[in-house]
Amino acid sequence: MLEIKRMNTCSFQTALEVWNAGFQGYFVDLTVPLDRFLQRLIYENVSLEHSLVAFDQGRPVGFLLNAFRNSRGKKIVCNAGTGVVPDMRGKGVGNALVAAAIEVYKKESVDVALLEAIQANHSAIAVYKKNGYKVIDELTNLQSAASTTFGKVPPSYSIRQVHPANVGALRFYYERSAWQTQWQSLVATCGEAIIISDEQGSPVAYALFRKRFDDEGTLLSITLCQCEIAPALGGQEDIASVALDSVFPPGEYRRATHDFRKSNRVVIDKLLNAGFTTFIEQFHMMKSLTD
Repeated sequence: MLEIKRMNTCSFQTALEVWNAGFQGYFVDLTVPLDRFLQRLIYENVSLEHSLVAFDQGRPVGFLLNAFRNSRGKKIVCNAGTGVVPDMRGKGVGNALVAAAIEVYKKESVDVALLEAIQANHSAIAVYKKNGYKVIDELTNLQSAASTTFGKVPPSYSIRQVHPANVGALRFYYERSAWQTQWQSLVATCGEAIIISDEQGSPVAYALFRKRFDDEGTLLSITLCQCEIAPALGGQEDIASVALDSVFPPGEYRRATHDFRKSNRVVIDKLLNAGFTTFIEQFHMMKSLTD
């Protein structure tokens, strides 16, 4: 019989071991050493007090991490990772963890629960749907090594580098983006942000992105997390070109997106037309806990 405990009652070593065991044979390699595991907890606002570990006869066999944020008057939680050790898969451990997590959300007066699930992970998606989650968007991860431009645009827009929090204050900030692409995660991981304004100085678009460098300071990659254009504006393709040319300057480095929403067709189509290719896709899922 399963026993589900809060993760803060376990040692860090136990939490790490069940994390790595739970992701054995997963679609992507998410196993990490202890220091990177602890970094992940901090960067994603994971609460150990509200995260869960499932035990079978004293052995940890599964986990579910919960991360919390407040966004525009609502309390948001994200399932920041769920895994089950290989020999216990298909035995209801994942469903028990998700159901227990929902009870935690209710006690914590959560308004909205979010998660991302790899589209090929049919068993996990079935568990989430069984517990009331619905798909609200698809998320794509694109990549390219080619240096490119995104279209000739008249110089009628200004670009300024800002703190990611400034983007979060924009009226058209997209607050339902994937957890690691939200401005709070960019702050925690030293991400960057730009705001594009029109000739009158009014913001018309923004982008959030991360840069990665090697030990010698050489740029290895730039990853686009969000690129949103204010709705009901004309010239959206031109604005998208300005933003993308600013995020991805010429040079030899890997260009990528991270869990970028596919419903943002203006930007997605520009990236695909520029030669970006897909390497993994996810569903973005949500469960409302309040009316």
